[in-house]
Amino acid sequence: MLLKKIHSAPPVIIALLIQIVVFAVISGLAGPLENHLGYSLPFFWRMIGQGVVAAGITLAFGFSYWWVLIQFFAPPLLVLGLAFNIPVWIYPIILVFLAMTFWNVAINRVPLYLTNDLTASKLESLLPKKKDLKVVDLGSGLGGTMRHLAGQRPEQVFAGVESAPVPFLLSWILGKLSGRRNVKFIYANFWKLDLADFDVIYCFLSPVPMPELYAKAKEEMKPGSLFISNSFVVPDHKPDRTVTVKDGRKTRLMIWKL
Repeated sequence: MLLKKIHSAPPVIIALLIQIVVFAVISGLAGPLENHLGYSLPFFWRMIGQGVVAAGITLAFGFSYWWVLIQFFAPPLLVLGLAFNIPVWIYPIILVFLAMTFWNVAINRVPLYLTNDLTASKLESLLPKKKDLKVVDLGSGLGGTMRHLAGQRPEQVFAGVESAPVPFLLSWILGKLSGRRNVKFIYANFWKLDLADFDVIYCFLSPVPMPELYAKAKEEMKPGSLFISNSFVVPDHKPDRTVTVKDGRKTRLMIWKL
């Protein structure tokens, strides 16, 4: 029950709570330990210890390696920043920028994955030849995949949906600079998007949203529509087709016909 509640909460909140609890415990133990050892523990080494413990707890809770690394490095890096007299106002600016860039990691456990060129080319070969076909990339990041497809298929329509402000803004600007009129980028939460207007969904997300997203697509999209996932399966639903890309990571594109 506890783990279920933890996994349902925004990761950024859980990560912060872990750091607070670990800091409180280490602070409480530091005094007796220093009395026993006969000398004071340097604050930097205490923060190294905090990072190790917080990272271990985060890993035990099943968070991704991104969160484990963040939990490990955050306390000692904060101390180093203070030691070098970095202005205090820098920290909130960095925090806001990171939050606006990796918003989906902090809230939905969906990292910012970018589709490589080989995978985008393979995806293009898998699309039906239908004129005016409408394709959407859910969690489109910087928008490179949809711009690539729009260039290869000028007779079809492409959309990218992104809820992290910085990647969306960059994708919107790059989309305008590309001059391609058959591609657009939408700043939205794809959970609130009606998928009925699209013939093909492409997504490169994480294992977390896949079951619910597949159910949403199946409910809203027209019969015969395609649901294509990069790398992440839908539990208990075997894909109709799986295509392996000849790139360095042997990317798998899994295709379901709804």
